[in-house]
Amino acid sequence: MIPPSASDPSPIPAAAATFLVRGIFVLGVRSLFIVRVTVVSGSLRAKQRVIGLPGMDAEVESVEANLLDIDGGAAQSALTFHYRNRAELARWQSLVPEGATLMLGDR
Repeated sequence: MIPPSASDPSPIPAAAATFLVRGIFVLGVRSLFIVRVTVVSGSLRAKQRVIGLPGMDAEVESVEANLLDIDGGAAQSALTFHYRNRAELARWQSLVPEGATLMLGDR
């Protein structure tokens, strides 16, 4: 990632956590977009925001930690995000592919 210039009006905050996306799913009844992840660095907490990913202005609603990997790998976590409408959900689904590395920043 290229650091923002001094004249950039909206610099990207430092990452509080970095994670690798292992999978995504949707719980439509509750309007939740859920991302299954492996933490690369930092720690995940509710209220952190996705950073460095234009088009996904989202805040973590909740974190479920220490989930077992069915293939016997490292423990995983699940991040939940509340989406407002189907268009937002579709945008997020297109922005967060399995295998992507994403970052969260503190508010």
